[in-house]
Amino acid sequence: MTDRNAAMNRQSGFSLISLMVGLIVSVIVTLGLLSVYRNTIQVTAQATTRTVNDSQLASLLVRTGASIQDAGYGIATPLYGTHLIAISGATLSGTTLSGTAATSGNAVVWAMLTGATTQCAGFYAPAAGGLMYLAPVNCSNATGWAGFTWQSSMVAAQTTAPITFTVAQQTCSPYGITNTTGSHTITLSTTNSIATGVTSLQCLINIQT
Repeated sequence: MTDRNAAMNRQSGFSLISLMVGLIVSVIVTLGLLSVYRNTIQVTAQATTRTVNDSQLASLLVRTGASIQDAGYGIATPLYGTHLIAISGATLSGTTLSGTAATSGNAVVWAMLTGATTQCAGFYAPAAGGLMYLAPVNCSNATGWAGFTWQSSMVAAQTTAPITFTVAQQTCSPYGITNTTGSHTITLSTTNSIATGVTSLQCLINIQT
């Protein structure tokens, strides 16, 4: 009888150890699966966020370029360098815009006819990212941009990299329209969340020379 009880005790002890080992293995496997699940959710969420942000960035460039097409609108002889100016190394201090007129830069200003009044407007892209709209002010042309009192508003609080405005002299027509041509284009460029270049090219149909 004693031998039988001892054998039963040994069998019960072995079963308890097996149960504990099984529980430990189960816990380890469960923790591993939870870690994989968490990482998958994080990667998916980050990819979704990047996709949304990149789509918004592309839309921002298109909308901004479309606004710049107002350059020269209603003016009898709109000229590049007079009614459209890109500014390199631009900074906005309060209401004062400074920098150097160039063919490419982080700001652009233009003149247009609003009703019977010539006004100047623009966009400024800070070096830290983002985009600001320079509201229209009365002007004779865009050459006096450094002396204008600009009122700005934030269009985009943040972009992956600063936006650059590049003006080029070339004959163009918007969206394949052949009976309306311009003499200059403007390209808005930056990079997206994976450091890939993103651009939007617009034909400036009002700038003729």
